[in-house]
Amino acid sequence: MQESSNADTNWSLGTAIGAALGASACCTIPLALVSFGVGGAWIGSLTALAPYRWLFVGLALSALGYAGYNEWKMSRRTDCNCDTVVSSTTRRTLLGTGSLAVVLLIVSPWVFGGVSPAPSHQIPTTGAGSTAASESSTPASFRQVVLEVEGMTCKTCPVTVRRALSDVQGVYSAKATFEPPQAVVRFDPETTSVETLTQATKNAGFPSRPKSNS
Repeated sequence: MQESSNADTNWSLGTAIGAALGASACCTIPLALVSFGVGGAWIGSLTALAPYRWLFVGLALSALGYAGYNEWKMSRRTDCNCDTVVSSTTRRTLLGTGSLAVVLLIVSPWVFGGVSPAPSHQIPTTGAGSTAASESSTPASFRQVVLEVEGMTCKTCPVTVRRALSDVQGVYSAKATFEPPQAVVRFDPETTSVETLTQATKNAGFPSRPKSNS
C-alpha cells in the first residue's frame, strides 16, 4: 500500500510538471530557446498550444492537488517498518520542489509579459545633449522598418520577438507590441537588411513581413 501511494504521488507530480510545461510552451519556452540562441521555424508550432493553455493549467493544478492530498493521507498513517522506495523526507522535498516548478511555469507568461528587457543597442534620446550625441552616433544610412508579426498569442510573445531582433548585428533598437502585432526596428542597412530581420523573427517562431519603411 505504501509503495502504491508513493507511485501515485510520483505520477501525479510528473503529470503536473508535464502539464505546466504544456501551459508555458506557447510563451515561456520560445523565449527561453531564443535567449539560449536556439531558433527555427519549428518553434512557431508551439504557439498552436495557446488555445489549450487553460486546459493545461487546469490539469497541472488538479494533478498537483492530488499529489498534495495523497501526501497528506500518507502523513496520517501510522508509521510502519515496511520498505519504501524513497523516504518521506525525500518525497516531500520532491513534492515541494515540483510544486514550485509548476507554479513558476504557470505564472511565467504573466511575469515575462510584464517585463520590458533593456535594449542592447538603444540610442539615448533624452535631453538636448543626448539628442546631439544620438545624431552623431547614428549612421547616415539609418533606417526604420515596421514589421507585421504573425503568431503572437500573449504578451510574452513580443518579448521573444524583441529579443530575437535585438540580437541581430546592426540593430540599434527594436520595440515589439502585442496589440497591434508588430515590431518597430531601427537598424543600419549597411550592416543588416530587412530580410535578415524577418528571418530573425521567423527563427524565433514568429514570421513577419515589412509593413512600412521610413
